[in-house]
This record gives sequence, structure tokens and C-alpha cells, in this order.
Amino acid sequence: MKKVIICAAVFVATTAIISCNSGTQPANTDSSTTVTTPGEPVAAAVFAAGSFKGTIPGGAAKRDVTITLNADSTFNMTEAYLSKDGKPEHEMKTDGKWKFNGDTKEVYLEYKNLADRGTTFSVVDDKTIQMHDGSMQTPSTSGAEYNLTRQ
Repeated sequence: MKKVIICAAVFVATTAIISCNSGTQPANTDSSTTVTTPGEPVAAAVFAAGSFKGTIPGGAAKRDVTITLNADSTFNMTEAYLSKDGKPEHEMKTDGKWKFNGDTKEVYLEYKNLADRGTTFSVVDDKTIQMHDGSMQTPSTSGAEYNLTRQ
């Protein structure tokens, strides 16, 4: 007899919860109007392809990085490893495809010829992206010293 009463109570409670929630409308998620002020992170709608450049840490030395994100979703990147005197010693050129994730505000690179490397860029603002470079030897990089500025 107790089992029947417990089952009936569970059934009534479940029915009450379902009927209370069935009238709930989802929140309005329209984000087509985005307003940004100077210094705020860039919105997905205003990120534009272009060229970015900066000098970032490169192990024991520094490296000059120039990346061009083309409007057709291709990229070209040149990395010049610098000597202790600050002069380019070794230059590496890579290319492939890029895509932008508006939710995370990140640019992802898909290299044509490099399988062990994964590079993303956080979009800091409309003039700055921050390089997050990883390989089998270096899991990830981050920080303002990895910033590249729009040219």
C-alpha cells in the first residue's frame, strides 16, 4: 500500500513540475545589434581579415612573426628567428586555411604541411591578436608578449 501512495505522489509531483515549466518561453538570444566601445574586446561581426606583425619569444631567442589572414580564409605566415644581435637568421614560411570562432573570439589555423603544430589567436581588439602557439615540444604559449598588431 505504501508503494502505491509513494508512486502516486511522485506522479503528481512530476506532473506539477512539467505543467509549470511548459509555459516558459526561451530567452531572446538575438545578438544582431552589437555595440563596442574603445578598449572593449572586438565583436564577431567586426573582425576583419588583414596583416598582423610582432616580435614574440622564440625559445632562447626572439622571432618576428608576420601573418596575413586573407578574405578567402587562407593565410600566409612568415616567422624569422632572430640572432642575439636581433638580425634574422632562419626564416620559415607556412600557409593554409584559417577560421574565426565568434563565440570564443579566436582565429584557428589549419596548416597545409605541419601536422604537429596547433596555432590559435585570441582577438584582443580590432588592432591586436594574441598568438597561442603549440607543438609537441611546447604545449601552449600566452601573454601580452605574444601580441601581434594590425599593419
